[in-house]
Amino acid sequence: METVNIAPPAVPARDLTERELALREREEQLKRRELELGMVEKEIKALKPNWPFEWYPIEYHDIEEEIPPGKQVMMRRLYMNVLLTWAALVINWIAMLGIWFSGDQSGPSYTLWGTLYLLGIPGSWKFWYRPIYFAYRDKTTLRYFCFVLSFGMHCFFVVVMALGLPNCAAGGLMTMIQQFAVGNPKSAFCTFIAMVAWTATAMLSILNFKKVQNEWGKEGVDMTSITQQLRNEVRDTLAPVAADVVRGSM
Repeated sequence: METVNIAPPAVPARDLTERELALREREEQLKRRELELGMVEKEIKALKPNWPFEWYPIEYHDIEEEIPPGKQVMMRRLYMNVLLTWAALVINWIAMLGIWFSGDQSGPSYTLWGTLYLLGIPGSWKFWYRPIYFAYRDKTTLRYFCFVLSFGMHCFFVVVMALGLPNCAAGGLMTMIQQFAVGNPKSAFCTFIAMVAWTATAMLSILNFKKVQNEWGKEGVDMTSITQQLRNEVRDTLAPVAADVVRGSM
C-alpha cells in the first residue's frame, strides 16, 4: 500500500507579507515601549535627590547627566565658585569671632551678621547657582536673567568683603590692617586668611561672570532679547486673565 504525503496548504505570498508587517509593527511598538519605560525610569532617577551627601540628600544635582557637554566645564567652574563662597563665609565668621573674643566688640551686631552668613549659604545656591544650572540644562533665557541679577549682586558683595569695609563684619583688607594697628596679631592673621579667601572668591566670580555673559552673548542672548521674552511671557500670562474679565463684565 503506497503512503500518500499530504502537503500543508500553501499560504499565499500576500498573507506572508501581511504577517511580516504585523510582526515588524509589534516589534517597533515593543521597542518604543522599552524606550518610554527607559525615559520614565531615567526621570524617576533624576527626581531622586543625591546632593550634597548620599546619607543626607536634599536635591538632585548631576552636571554630567543634566548639563550639555559643551557647557559642563563652565558649570563646574560655577560649582567651584559657590563652594569657595561658602568656604569664605565660614572663614570670615571665624575671623569675626576671633575679633570678638579678643575684646574688640565694636562694629555691627555679629549675631545679625552671623544670621546673614548662614542665610548666604542657601541663598547663593538658590538665587544664582541653581538658576544658571537650570538655564544651561533647559536653555531658558529667563533663568539666565535671574542669574545675571543675583550674581551681579554677589560680585558686589564679595568685593566689599575682600576690601573689609568698616561696619560690614568683613574680614578683608581694612579689617586686617586695623587688627594689626591695635596689636591683635592672632585676629589679624585670621582676617588675613579671610581676605585671601574673599579675594580669590571675588576674582573667580568676576571672571566667571564675564565668561558666562560671553557664552550667552555668542548665542544671541542679550538684555534686549531677555526683555522681549519677559514681555511675551507677561502678555501670554495676562491675556487669558484679561479675556475672562471682559467676558465676566459683559
